[in-house]
Amino acid sequence: MEQKIIFYSLSSCPACKRTKEFFDSKSLFYEYIEVDKLEDSEQWLVTKEIKKYNPALTFPTIVISKIIVGFDEKAFNEALKLP
Repeated sequence: MEQKIIFYSLSSCPACKRTKEFFDSKSLFYEYIEVDKLEDSEQWLVTKEIKKYNPALTFPTIVISKIIVGFDEKAFNEALKLP
């Protein structure tokens, strides 16, 4: 069973771009949210949600079966059980 991935990103974040490239290279399906491109009211709600997982509100924030902050290929492979 494929795990649900939620990927919170900023459009100008280099680590977010690397994470997206990694996920795409593995053909993973994920919910991709560019927080800085949301409308103000929606951005506020999403930011509140991210802070539940990552109080420091740093990007990228990836929610799989656990919270992974930043680009961490080893943690992605472990959480997703990739070879």
